[in-house]
Amino acid sequence: MTIYDPPNPSCSIHGKRLQRSACATCNATYMRRYLKVQRRLVPAVALHSRARQRAARRGLPFDLEVRDIIVPTICPALGVPLVIGEMRSPYSPSLDRIRPALGYVRGNTRVISDRANRLKGALDINGLIERAVTAVDQRRADYARLVEYLDRELLLAEVRRKAALAGRAGEEWAKVAKFLEAAFIRADWKR
Repeated sequence: MTIYDPPNPSCSIHGKRLQRSACATCNATYMRRYLKVQRRLVPAVALHSRARQRAARRGLPFDLEVRDIIVPTICPALGVPLVIGEMRSPYSPSLDRIRPALGYVRGNTRVISDRANRLKGALDINGLIERAVTAVDQRRADYARLVEYLDRELLLAEVRRKAALAGRAGEEWAKVAKFLEAAFIRADWKR
């Protein structure tokens, strides 16, 4: 069995023959199966939907489109492979707000592992440095990687801000931003 042919759902009332238009249980059963397959095939949609709900619940700005969410195969923060489509685990993709106070806006989000996102939480660079110094064993190494990741993302955000300037200066900063993005992606692959 693959993700493309999950077992046929069945309703507790109607059995295998779902009657979605007339039965709420049939429709819920069908939708659970459909959404499970969609999470595996297009994980960015699920990340987008959950982020939109969190932003509304917390009163945070939200202007992301599904195409803005790029799910890498390797976590850019910890360098571990991301596991897509399985139950939630430390290796599941998670949408990180680089600067938590800015919300879910373009240029402030990145997909990282659930473990990295939970370790980072709402900490800024200074909070992460403090945790990297005081933590023990594996957590110290993880916090150090998170400091490196956040430092890199803040640098890239600053370069993107300058790239938005008008004229020749903006064009030059746009070239630097493009170069840095490519360099960071290559560095993530080498981990």
